[in-house]
Amino acid sequence: MDAARRHREPPDAGARLRSLGDLAEQLGATAVARDAAETAARVAEGRFYVACVGQFKRGKSTLLNALVGEPVLPTGVVPVTSAITVLRHGERGARVRFQDGRTVDVGVEALPAYVTERENPENRKGVRAVEVFLPAPLLARGMCLVDTPGLGSASGGNAAVTREFVPHLDAALVVVGADPPVSGEEVAVAEDVAAHARHLLVVLNKADRVTDEERHEGARFAVQLLSSRLRRPIGRVFEVSAHERAASGVATRDWAELASTLDALAHASGADLVEAAEARAVERLGRALRAEISGRRDALLRPVADSERRVAALDRQVAAAERAMADLGALLSAEQARLTRTFRARQEAFLQPARGEARRRLAERVPLDSPAGRTRQAAFDAARGLSTALVERFRSELEPEAEQLYGAAMERFVALANEFLQRVAGEPGMDALPRALGPEAGFRARGRLHYTHLMDRTSRTPIVGWFADLLRTRRGVARIAVRDAGTYLDALVESNSSRVANDLVERTAASRARLEAEIRARLREVSERAGRALSHARERIDEGQEAVERELARLQSLRTNIESLVAARTRGEEA
Repeated sequence: MDAARRHREPPDAGARLRSLGDLAEQLGATAVARDAAETAARVAEGRFYVACVGQFKRGKSTLLNALVGEPVLPTGVVPVTSAITVLRHGERGARVRFQDGRTVDVGVEALPAYVTERENPENRKGVRAVEVFLPAPLLARGMCLVDTPGLGSASGGNAAVTREFVPHLDAALVVVGADPPVSGEEVAVAEDVAAHARHLLVVLNKADRVTDEERHEGARFAVQLLSSRLRRPIGRVFEVSAHERAASGVATRDWAELASTLDALAHASGADLVEAAEARAVERLGRALRAEISGRRDALLRPVADSERRVAALDRQVAAAERAMADLGALLSAEQARLTRTFRARQEAFLQPARGEARRRLAERVPLDSPAGRTRQAAFDAARGLSTALVERFRSELEPEAEQLYGAAMERFVALANEFLQRVAGEPGMDALPRALGPEAGFRARGRLHYTHLMDRTSRTPIVGWFADLLRTRRGVARIAVRDAGTYLDALVESNSSRVANDLVERTAASRARLEAEIRARLREVSERAGRALSHARERIDEGQEAVERELARLQSLRTNIESLVAARTRGEEA
């Protein structure tokens, strides 16, 4: 740790959080106690978290690998799970933290077994987070780079884990692309992260794959959209190619500026970010503990019969809300079917003109004077390239519209849950309810789109056609090659555009299911919290009035200590 940071950090860094953790343990609030302990440890060590967020296939893992100077994170076309991965300074190695509290130290080479979809599908191993220790210079001053694949598109089983981590973020690298540009899903993630992260750096990755005009247009679009939605200036967009950097080691385009900005962040703002993280954690955990105490105190002071009626009333309200959701579900199913028809209609409207355009462009790309064998291969290669370009254009045009249609369809669903939360928010002990749901800005489910090349259709034609080509002129060969490749191109465009439509249909269904699961979880949390308070109160009441008085005194003492710790943090900030 450098001298500047040692000078700025108070000698009791993390002490208030450790004290809050002790109070949480006394209350039996194990989740709060764990949060306090983990945050206290990183504050004491001067660590701050810079999250790398963005859509699947933006090259986030490649970007992080290039920043630390070695390929430690798995990359490729298969998505990683929603386990959080933290790159931090230390002797090379990795530590896997499981949701049941276990930890296992492994070698860096073993990471794919825990963080890739292929070896840990849907996170069946129950990984909560993975810490990767590296002696990278960028990490030496406390910066921790965080890969957050679950944010905004977590699997159902891990949504809670990723939501838990968001308040811990101190800064963010928002990774976008020029083709396609920033999506609704990425904007939603950026909004969530921006509520906690003071510093946002926007990175346009894969800059080597698009033209200068496309790259600059993508950067302008990202700045315009993000600044509008986040209501804050975005600053410059760093146009980089992590692949180029990793392959050559050369700092092309804006790579040097990005690296120096991150280094400056660690030097100039690292200590401030750590202090801000501590302040946020003290406030967040203090609020949660006060709510727990309020619920228990109110349950002790009310007659058990009143508490029982209150819990029963909450249960009835939750059941009524769930019935309303079920009734609304029938309407949403009809709306979902309408969206499906819309996606199919867009595909049909796309197909006919796309085929005509593809055929024309194919004829322009096939050389007329190449040797016969090369002409046919070139025609099929051109067909694959044209198909991918056209279908990607279709996807980039349809996907934002599909996300908007999905958001509009789910609007009533979100309003129903928020109406219920608002009704019970005034109840005693409910001042720390889960926050209201915001509008669905984009799909919750990550796309699993993979294009087919229909290679079985190319394996026969070139072999059979090769013999006939021996008897034709070069122009004749080119004409036949264009015809055969055109038939192949038609099949590619139709098949892959169908895959785009199917992917959007699946994402709509999966996103709706995840939204329903989150709403039901929030509704049940209300009655479960009241039920826990009632159960605790019954135990003390059964022990007699003295036990009740002792418990009330204990709760008051705990509350006083909590308020003192929070007030001390606030005075420190004002000073």
